[in-house]
Amino acid sequence: MNIARSPRGGHYTTLAAHDDSDMDELQSVLVTDPDTVSADSVPDAASSSLLRRSAHAFDEAHNNDMDDDDGSSIYSYSSSEQEKQLRPADRRRPLSSSFSSTPPGIAFLLSDKPKEMVDMRPSFGFEDMFNQSFAPKFQALAWMPFGEDGVYSRIDSNGDIILANVGGTEPRVFLPGANVTNANGQAIPFFAFQVSPDEKYVLLSTDRRKQWRHSFNATYYIYNRETYVLTPLLESNSEPGVQHVAWSPVDHNLAYVQNNNLYVYIDFKERRQITFDGNPTIFNGITDWAYEEEVYTGLSALWWSPDGKSIAFLRFDESAVPEYHFPLYMDNQLDAPPYPHDIMMKYPKAGFPIPSVNVHLYNLQAAVTPTALHPLVALNLNQMFAVEDRIVAEVVWATEKADTLLVKVQNRVQNHEKLVLVDPTTMGTKVIREWNAGAEDGGWIDMQQSIQYIPPSKAVPQGGYIDIGNNAGYNHIALYTPVDNPTPKWLTSGEWEVESITFINVKTGFVYYISTEKSSVERHLYSVAMDSANRAALTDVTQQGYFSASFSTGGGYYLLTHRGPDIPWQKVKKVADEKFNINLEENSQLRLVINATQVPTRRWGTVNLDGHECNYMEFLPPGFKPDQKHPVLFQVYGGPGAQIVDTQFQLGFSAVMTSVQRLKYVVVVVDGRGTGFRGRAFRIGVVNQLGKLETEDQIAAGKHWKTLSYTDPDRFAIWGWSYGGFMAAKVTEADSGVFRAAMAVAPVTDFRLYDAIYTERYMNLPSVNAKGYDNTAVTNMTGFANSDFFLAHGTGDDNVHVQNSFVLVDRLTLVGNHRYKSHFFTDSDHRIRAHNADHEIYWKLTENLWEIMGGYVAPAHHH
Repeated sequence: MNIARSPRGGHYTTLAAHDDSDMDELQSVLVTDPDTVSADSVPDAASSSLLRRSAHAFDEAHNNDMDDDDGSSIYSYSSSEQEKQLRPADRRRPLSSSFSSTPPGIAFLLSDKPKEMVDMRPSFGFEDMFNQSFAPKFQALAWMPFGEDGVYSRIDSNGDIILANVGGTEPRVFLPGANVTNANGQAIPFFAFQVSPDEKYVLLSTDRRKQWRHSFNATYYIYNRETYVLTPLLESNSEPGVQHVAWSPVDHNLAYVQNNNLYVYIDFKERRQITFDGNPTIFNGITDWAYEEEVYTGLSALWWSPDGKSIAFLRFDESAVPEYHFPLYMDNQLDAPPYPHDIMMKYPKAGFPIPSVNVHLYNLQAAVTPTALHPLVALNLNQMFAVEDRIVAEVVWATEKADTLLVKVQNRVQNHEKLVLVDPTTMGTKVIREWNAGAEDGGWIDMQQSIQYIPPSKAVPQGGYIDIGNNAGYNHIALYTPVDNPTPKWLTSGEWEVESITFINVKTGFVYYISTEKSSVERHLYSVAMDSANRAALTDVTQQGYFSASFSTGGGYYLLTHRGPDIPWQKVKKVADEKFNINLEENSQLRLVINATQVPTRRWGTVNLDGHECNYMEFLPPGFKPDQKHPVLFQVYGGPGAQIVDTQFQLGFSAVMTSVQRLKYVVVVVDGRGTGFRGRAFRIGVVNQLGKLETEDQIAAGKHWKTLSYTDPDRFAIWGWSYGGFMAAKVTEADSGVFRAAMAVAPVTDFRLYDAIYTERYMNLPSVNAKGYDNTAVTNMTGFANSDFFLAHGTGDDNVHVQNSFVLVDRLTLVGNHRYKSHFFTDSDHRIRAHNADHEIYWKLTENLWEIMGGYVAPAHHH
């Protein structure tokens, strides 16, 4: 389940969208308010807005000192009255009385002999979530795909494209920015560039027009480095924008998609149109919404052969896919148009037709060029799965020329997979391996594209390919040699999982990968030899860490990024020299800011929930003491294969709820059954019954935390976004009495309303699993009468449609429930950001919790 984007093609309308994953904790919330709440200053609904007002008054009175990055302005905070633990009967008493003698937002410590040192640093607060001073910086090394190893590119302040080498070569200007101008001499701002394999040309991208999450239209220019001439890719700038462009692996030919048709531009002398049927429902060489969102997580659906002589591409036909309509009331304007702008999108919901997909091949040296009357013939995959029951999950050239193609196909519900070897000359096909997971263990097959061709070498004399597959219930690296061998040589094994392959060095025979071998909540970089399967860690596994890596083209260097739990840093390392080390980013300013700020402490562990060991993460307030009671907020996502309990650095909503003095919640995150990186058995138990086991685990976790010394058992809440919103609703429906309140943002409330490719992977078809769909839907309203429930959704959400929340509101209305609250954000998509909504959503969440459960009250100071 990913974040929404907007429609592409023909009459479909472009919407703003964002590239974040919906499992990430969003970087938003309120303004720091350092007050401690006294016993007689407990919130009611009328006074809850004081959170906002007092914070703003404090900022104005003290010149925003609390927001200074250097922490130079320090205050001490406590209550001016005797304090005691908050009791349920007190929770709705007004706040105003506690501020009668002191300015809103600040009170001073009265005792001149405190029993312990008071931390006078400001707390991490709501507006800090939008302050880039608290965000780690990450540098990107754009490794050049061709030429000398270790060369990377960057754009300097003059707009020049610079090439440099981490090995120490002097940087050189590759393309002067002054040369990138239009006919009037005006500079053309470009957001990306691609260099041709022969380095004679540079493709420049400008005028980016966002569509779905990954897709966009743009205008492209070609710069000739020999003649210094800049020419547009298209013959006229008045033509519709180009949707995708890709250089051939050799020379300087281009394949591009315009109006959903595929073209090739050969040596910048000849344009050939390869397809002629592109329209708003036919896509050639690029993905439709469903495949971009749920299969490839990108828009490209074309693959050049290694010798640059052939192109494999997909053709999507979504003509049979039903349309979904929703209005844009403001339509990206400050003043609403008289009539809302109606958006139409092809959206395949569970049980309805999905896009039909075919594989096509085109050889640039073919004697006959396709025409509208004589189009290319599709590869015949009907003997694998019928077109209405087929998903093309991966396409890879397994050759150094253009003579072997691998196509991975799955059935519609993605529990049966076949890898097909294709002879492009004869168009003959052969199934070389198969996995029927549905028959084997009843589970689904994870969607991934991890096949990489291995040419013949000393380590692999017959050549082959590497893939990530199921090895005794865990994802591991498999080597298949030769290409048509169905039996793998496992390069890794064990009760841990390989997350991704970062680089394969054919010359040295080593594979570099990121895995959970040390811990399922950590990520470390390893290498393994293809001929011996001997592996070694390239990061310090004696220390807790979460790493990613990016290798140079030749594999001699890599950018190592430490993402947590400490302040992130980046170094450039050399594979053959352990002493080689370049500190690329240390985030020293962030470290200073964090050291001058009170932030929560995090800790990780496992908890036994009815016989199941689950990972957890806690955010504990600054100065935490285990004998002090705190309100508790559970954050949940819980989607199949997902993970939010990890050791990456983060300062999000959880950090704010934990750090703000008047709140000081303990935030708990538990990854229950169904989540990822714990092995297949831990994941697939949720198949055909989404929401059941996950709900049981969150409730069991809540019961456990209620027994701990530092939690207030009367004040437990749970919240989540997207699948997490679904979980918050299911926990409320369960009516366990564990959670006093729940908050659901952009939730699925009935998976019959969500997209088919995601939903059927885990739930099968509604016609096959009708009872499962009935049980998964949020339909029993009894629990909502016994809990405070808050619901929020964006009306322009084209991923999880607002229809989900409207259906739930209707069910609550039918039973006469007056306890719930809802808020709908005009035109916002799944991320809820339109017109300042990203700030407001967190105000709503926090004020809702404040009204229902209040915040932390420190123990009394005796003098």
